[in-house]
Order: sequence, then structure tokens, then C-alpha cells
Amino acid sequence: MNDNTLTQDQYDLYLSIVDEYEKLRPLSDDEKYELIEQIATSSYIDLLCDWAFKHVFGYNEENLMMLLNDFLPERIMKVEEVHFTPNAADPFKGDDKHVLMDVMCRLEDSRSIIVEMQKSNNREFRNRMFYYGASMVSRQLKKGDSYRKLKPVYVICFMNFRTRHRTNQLVYRYQLQEQESGECYGNQLSVFFCELPRFVPKPRKDLSPIEEWFDILRNMRTFAQKPKDINQRFNSIFDACRQNVLDPTERIQYFKAMISEEEKQGIAEAYREEGWYEGHEAGKAEGKAEERESMLAAFKAAGASEEMIATALKIVNK
Repeated sequence: MNDNTLTQDQYDLYLSIVDEYEKLRPLSDDEKYELIEQIATSSYIDLLCDWAFKHVFGYNEENLMMLLNDFLPERIMKVEEVHFTPNAADPFKGDDKHVLMDVMCRLEDSRSIIVEMQKSNNREFRNRMFYYGASMVSRQLKKGDSYRKLKPVYVICFMNFRTRHRTNQLVYRYQLQEQESGECYGNQLSVFFCELPRFVPKPRKDLSPIEEWFDILRNMRTFAQKPKDINQRFNSIFDACRQNVLDPTERIQYFKAMISEEEKQGIAEAYREEGWYEGHEAGKAEGKAEERESMLAAFKAAGASEEMIATALKIVNK
């Protein structure tokens, strides 16, 4: 049962945070209260939010190992131990682009794994994921080291949008390979795209482990309580996501993350129809089918009404 009832003092505090954001100030008081209710009184935190994803997987080895073992093919490895490492990569030169990853860890054999949660699409996404992985490859060796010491790097990205592919599958795994024969160059760098909107709901008893994760990652914030038919092995994930176990500082951090410049697009704009129009007009100008599809998926994930989505479709298709 949801027991996250807010006091008036808490409402006032959250209102003051909302008013820090220029794009949210024009909302009416009722809309602001509705936004606060949607975020701060949910039973579980939203795993599509970077802060929440790091909170659940960036500090808990058992949760992270369970996730990795379900998504890394058995032929690659079975993860039995992880060591969290700083998620910011040191630049070679002072003017190198800063690299800040959601979750970064090393395995017992020194292989590196980057785990990312990406809520919205942008044109630079693929390049950014490759850059993250390449930065971890290039920083492994020191002067005099043999290239034999080079260890594989894996980038696993969970994405709340679709990208263009030739096939329809839940997880896309990339490595360098010879173009004619398909011969793999090596396992030095692997990038996994886990596109959450590709999951098609069905009875939980019929879900594969990966489908179970897709369901939980995308829908955690919508649960009023842990569903009875959820596999018991996910108990620790649900426990870590309970909003009422966060301390006051963590609750404020989560709330700010949900309405920050990076996270607010899919939440606050649902209360301002003109905001939807602006986003769709931008998508129409781009004219790319995959971008339009990604935006619509984001609208649905944000809880937009069918009427609002229908209106948006008319605008996109003009």
C-alpha cells in the first residue's frame, strides 16, 4: 500500500523546488500539486531516472550482478563478483571531453562494464556510447605494458526509446567484425542496446528473464505495491525502489532528478499541451520515422492521455 502521504511542509518544499525551473513556473498551482503527487507519493521510484537507476544498481553488488548475469550471454562469463569503480574517466589532456557514466564496475578478471540508463533519444547517442566504451579501452595500458593485458569492455545501455534496426528484438549486441564474412575482430569492445519499448506485455509466468527486467525497469514507478506474480528473485530490487525507505535527503535528490533539465521532459510537459506541440513540431521538422516513434513512446511512458497522444499524432503527421 502507498504510504507516502505528504505534509503541508513537504508540499511547500517541493513547490519551491518546482519553481526553480523556468519552464515549470507557468504551471498552475493545481498542476504543480499534481506533478508533486505524481513524483513524490509513488510507492516506488522510477528506474528510468538516472538517479534512481544509480541508487538501485550503483551501490548494491547483488542487484547489479543479477542484472548483468541475465543480460551478458553465458558464453561470455558468469558474474560472481563486481567491484564498483569511479564513474568518471580521467581525461588524457585537460581539454578532453568529460566522461561521466551511470554505473561503472570491474569484474574479478578486470573486465570493465559500463551500465547506462538512457531516457530520451538524441542524434549523438550511438557516438556517446561508443566513446564511453572506447575511453575505458584506451585507459587500461600504461607505458611498457603488453597489449596482451588489454581486457574486454562491455557497454550495456537500457533505453526507453527505439532506434532503427533491420530486425525486431529486445537486445542488440554489437562488436567489430569483417564486413563480408562476418568474422569477429575480437571482443575488445561490445555495446548492448536494450530497447525497453520493444517489450510486448504478456502473462508474467511466460516471461523470459530479460523480459522480466524490461517489464520492471520500464514500469516500476507505476506499481502501487509489488505484484504477487512477480518472481521472488526480484524482491531486493523492489525493496531498493521503495520511496518510503529513502532518507529525506535522498527523496529531495530523487525529486530534483525527476524534474531536472535531463529528466523533466517526459513528466512536466504532460501538463502543458503547448509543450507537446513544441516537441512534435521539432520531430516533424526532422521528418525521421524513428525519431517520431521514439517521441510517441516517451509520451506513453510519461502517462499522457490517449486524447493527448491522438492530438500529438495529428500534429506530427501534418
